[in-house]
Amino acid sequence: MVDLLWLATTVVGKFLIPLFTKGKDQLTDDLAKSGGDAAASGLVKTAGSIWSAIKERFSRDDEKNVVALFEERPQAMDKMLIDLLRERMESDDAFSEHIRQLVEAPVAGTDQTSWQVMDHSGVVDARFSTISGGTVAGIIVNSASPAQQSPDLDSPRPAPPRSGDASQP
Repeated sequence: MVDLLWLATTVVGKFLIPLFTKGKDQLTDDLAKSGGDAAASGLVKTAGSIWSAIKERFSRDDEKNVVALFEERPQAMDKMLIDLLRERMESDDAFSEHIRQLVEAPVAGTDQTSWQVMDHSGVVDARFSTISGGTVAGIIVNSASPAQQSPDLDSPRPAPPRSGDASQP
């Protein structure tokens, strides 16, 4: 059985974010450079089929709102869509299986599945990842500023002020 969190993360990070940030034409062109025209066309069609399935299945108001916001701001809404998609797949085996089949479909002209080709398309979304070992090279886009980075949990912190402390304003 496929891990549903992995599946939801793969769908959003590897298929939908590139589809909405680049658009169909640019995504097709980018994928054609690494996998050929037939593979690129098939992958973009798969991404569109995944999106159609999600829009059709997400019927509650909160789900519809997330879908609408994701279309406008995919990178800002990715975690929310991942969570809702995972929850929906946990409660709907037929939907989960349909999404799994789309993601694991073989790609024309390759010996790989859709997610494998999308995984090697040159875009890495590592926002929630821990990378250790090996070599990572590339361009970092929208990295967190020092103020946004996680605090050092091992450093000592000042004790909170005590109530009635005379040094308090």
